[in-house]
Amino acid sequence: MNLPVAPERALRDHIAEWLENPRRTARVKLVRAQPVWTGESVLSIAGQRVHVAEGVSGLAALDAIRQAPADEFVVVLTGLGAAELGSAVWVEAERHEVATLDEWDSVPGYFGVRDRQVPPPVRALGSWVPDVLAAWRPERGYLPAPGGILSARHVVRGLLAALLGLARIDDLEVLSTALTPLDGDAVKACLRQLDSEVLDGLIRATSAEIDPSLGLALRAAGRAGAVSPVAVGLVLAELWPSAVAGNTAPSTVSAPTAAARVRIERHVGTNPSATAASRYGAAARTVTSRWLVSNSTDARNVLAQAEAICADLGWTEGAAASSFLLAGLRLRVETFAARVSDAAQDRSTLASIAVDKAFAVLKSHDASASLGDALDTAATAVRATRWLASPNTVPHSFGSAVTTFATDGAWAERALGRLWSGDTDPVLAGSYRDLAHAIQARRREDDARAAEMLSGAAFHGDEFFPIEAILAQHVVPLSSQTNVLLLVLDGMSVPTASALISELTQSGWGEIVRAGSKKRDVAVAMLPTVTEFSRTSLFAGEPMAGNQQTEKSRFAAMCRGMVFHKDDLRSEAGHALPPLVTSTISDTKQKIVAAVLNTIDDSLASADVDALEWNASSIAYLRALLNEAARSGRTVIMTSDHGHVVERGGELRNIPSSPARWRTPESGPVAQDEVLVQGPRVLSSAGQAVLAVSDGLRYASKKAGYHGGASLAELVIPISVLQPQGVASPDGWVEAPPQEPTWWNEPLRDVQEPDRVVPVAPKPRKSSKTPSVSGAVALFDTVDEPTNSDAVAQPGASLGERLTQAAEYGRRRDAGGRHPIDDIDTIAVIDALLAGGGRAHQDTLATRLGVPAHSFRGILTALRRALNVDGYEVIRVDPDRVTVILDEQLLREQFGLGR
Repeated sequence: MNLPVAPERALRDHIAEWLENPRRTARVKLVRAQPVWTGESVLSIAGQRVHVAEGVSGLAALDAIRQAPADEFVVVLTGLGAAELGSAVWVEAERHEVATLDEWDSVPGYFGVRDRQVPPPVRALGSWVPDVLAAWRPERGYLPAPGGILSARHVVRGLLAALLGLARIDDLEVLSTALTPLDGDAVKACLRQLDSEVLDGLIRATSAEIDPSLGLALRAAGRAGAVSPVAVGLVLAELWPSAVAGNTAPSTVSAPTAAARVRIERHVGTNPSATAASRYGAAARTVTSRWLVSNSTDARNVLAQAEAICADLGWTEGAAASSFLLAGLRLRVETFAARVSDAAQDRSTLASIAVDKAFAVLKSHDASASLGDALDTAATAVRATRWLASPNTVPHSFGSAVTTFATDGAWAERALGRLWSGDTDPVLAGSYRDLAHAIQARRREDDARAAEMLSGAAFHGDEFFPIEAILAQHVVPLSSQTNVLLLVLDGMSVPTASALISELTQSGWGEIVRAGSKKRDVAVAMLPTVTEFSRTSLFAGEPMAGNQQTEKSRFAAMCRGMVFHKDDLRSEAGHALPPLVTSTISDTKQKIVAAVLNTIDDSLASADVDALEWNASSIAYLRALLNEAARSGRTVIMTSDHGHVVERGGELRNIPSSPARWRTPESGPVAQDEVLVQGPRVLSSAGQAVLAVSDGLRYASKKAGYHGGASLAELVIPISVLQPQGVASPDGWVEAPPQEPTWWNEPLRDVQEPDRVVPVAPKPRKSSKTPSVSGAVALFDTVDEPTNSDAVAQPGASLGERLTQAAEYGRRRDAGGRHPIDDIDTIAVIDALLAGGGRAHQDTLATRLGVPAHSFRGILTALRRALNVDGYEVIRVDPDRVTVILDEQLLREQFGLGR
């Protein structure tokens, strides 16, 4: 009879069970096994000393028993029977028998099962199970078997939970949860120490009892080398992409892909199931996506390993085509950069559309978030190419040049600043250079045309204001309805203001604009565009040169206002503002208070202005002053005295003792990139000056930025009126709709469909009935209610107009609660979406309706309630949360609008 050699782990468990049995009656245990022992002769088990003896004969067994101290235990390994051992040994033995050492005997006890009979399905897992269970047994033991019944599934789940260090075996049901610890070095080392037959048995058991996908992952983790099983999973996701995406339809597989599927078997075993491989791949993507969010080095490591595996498989094209691996991201970045360079040269609608499409593909890559701020710069490049491809209308007057800059060119200037700072990626950097130079060239053309119409003569107009009229046109009239805080941010340009106001309107402040224009007002600086002329003229209310004392005295005389300059705002330790400033702002009898903030202007001499992102915290005293204004209920008018241009490698035309951007006529003839101005609004000596027009020209030493010249960025001054959100607007003022130009949010279209939508007139719009469709020009006039809600639309009516005349629409609109959507809004939104090819940014639609963004969200909710019948989404919001999408075909079907 062939006897087994007693394995130490199994023997220890057998002895421990014997010692802990309360019915134990003897100090000697006979165990049937080969009388061979290579371990320690005395074992410490369950707090007792146990002597292990080789019972080759009855005499050897008796001798071992006699030599052991009486209070210690003896285990004799023997293949002899009772007669051969002798009665002296037999009488000492537990239960007077030789116990059979079966490695499976301890298995039920591991799981709290009293029945020592191991079920056949558990034994069928393989002879490797008892030894591995003993080796991997957790400190707190395995989770007890449910109902005290041992199953193969529970044994395998217990083994894997112990291997992976999972507190709950249910965590094995989520493959990504199991995959994360499987990638750990300790777990991989444990698997790689297993005999190949044992590892194969564990993988088979895992595949059969838990998940074939986890079996593949175990195989990958158990392979020799440092390859991450998560990286292997990422490659499987590329090899079986249709299964990862949930597409079960058969697909054609290219020859290189088929070959790579065979080669990947070296990592996951032969003939992996497509379903198992895809589930493994999906879990690997989930794990890596989590790591990407936390910017973990683990994510970068496994992505790099996955690409290396693809290369090892001879399948680099698979990595390059990936929507997840970084090779695919790099290819998309390169394609995007190429399209941007093309658009910088071509400047056509088609080139801009190509950039938009390339950016959409880039953003759709699952790892695009890893680009961080670079993705924002890419979005800026997309906007800039749209601007370059947009028609460049030649202004008919200086006024139209100013308003075009304020509503269009300034936003391109804002994009230029971001692009000039660029990217560290050399491919992107080159494309951004091309694009920045193209923007700069067009902006210089715009400046040159405006300068041809610039004059120093006095002017008055409704489109824009001279800086000396800001008090009379804005500050004093508003102070008759509400107390005012005038903030003059020295050197703030229109592009800078647009970014700053965007932040403020998302942090508790609302912008208000004149009801008639619904546009942010702008003014034109005094000439030359420097502080001593422009700021003094602003506070004096008339053209005047001066200093801080002049500004204080003239401001008090003009509007009984008090102005605080830089030194006035410096405070003692612990105070955000000096007590005099806060008490003056809170004084309700002081109708007008002003403060000058110099941070932006000061930065022109000391910082890289392109690299600065201005916000309420980076401009000294701004946040504190805004907080005081909010507490005191003051309306804030935020403006500037002049703008600025940025140093971007311009030309020095040295004029001794001359300011940076203007000079006297006596210093030389006027060049093509300069302009001579004269008149009452030119406050330099003799009422005339030569101003630099090109932003690349300067007359003095290099600084970060300059002002004084005649570029639109220096001339045009933003005027923004702010009040806390929720406060009623003063008479004649309304909450501002989004101020961005259309191209800021909307791609260009190759084929422009007829767009019959016109700007929406100011409220009130009480009637929710359909207006008479006599033409879009009458859409926002007061209209009579139609007598027949089922009236047939007149020829030429837009789809939006036809919709509002449909009976079903009328019923759903009227059932929409206390505040149904106005038909005028419905027409405007539907027709605007159609004009945009069925898509539009919510800010574009808000602008079209002439309402603030937060109000449009309520309008959109009402429209969706009216149009989305039985859960079918005629109108929906894209996952990006800002794009509104129209299903035109569904709209026509739901409301019987035909084609």
